[in-house]
Amino acid sequence: MTSDPKPNTALCGMTPMCQRCGTPADTVRNCHPWCSVCGQYLVHDPEYGDWTTFADREYRRRTAGIQQRITASAEHVAQAVAAVHDRLPADWHAVACQHIDGATHTLDIQPPAGSIDAIAYLIPPTGRGDGWLVRVHNRTRHLDFPLYHAGGARAASFGSASEALDAAIEALRIEIVSAGYR
Repeated sequence: MTSDPKPNTALCGMTPMCQRCGTPADTVRNCHPWCSVCGQYLVHDPEYGDWTTFADREYRRRTAGIQQRITASAEHVAQAVAAVHDRLPADWHAVACQHIDGATHTLDIQPPAGSIDAIAYLIPPTGRGDGWLVRVHNRTRHLDFPLYHAGGARAASFGSASEALDAAIEALRIEIVSAGYR
């Protein structure tokens, strides 16, 4: 390990300052500024304009990616609400929800009250090449399951919210009918 008295600041034109402890990095190890107080390598994070650890920079990037997926899910669901309302059977409801703060948004499909205590969640695309997903939650039987295409080991993916709605309605109708046989 080599130790130089002054870090190379040509990258950012400023002295690396540890974001955690506020100490100027006075040492370079393995071509990276080193905070001798925290005992951490520092890397410049251009999105925040400061020097931080590799782990903190990665955490920031992951967090930003998650927030982008949450925002995108809210936009997808808002667009889908209008598209599916005209396709719902009588007395059925579609509600945009974010069930847990920090989770993606869903479009919840609720059958008529009193028919069954079940709900279908339409989950919008996440940007990873998938489409709309459907989960059915039968609270009476304590079952929660995704829809699958025949012969597949992966959850079914639908190209539009309308296609996902049709599959969700069919699955909920099966749950309603099967409730009479238990």
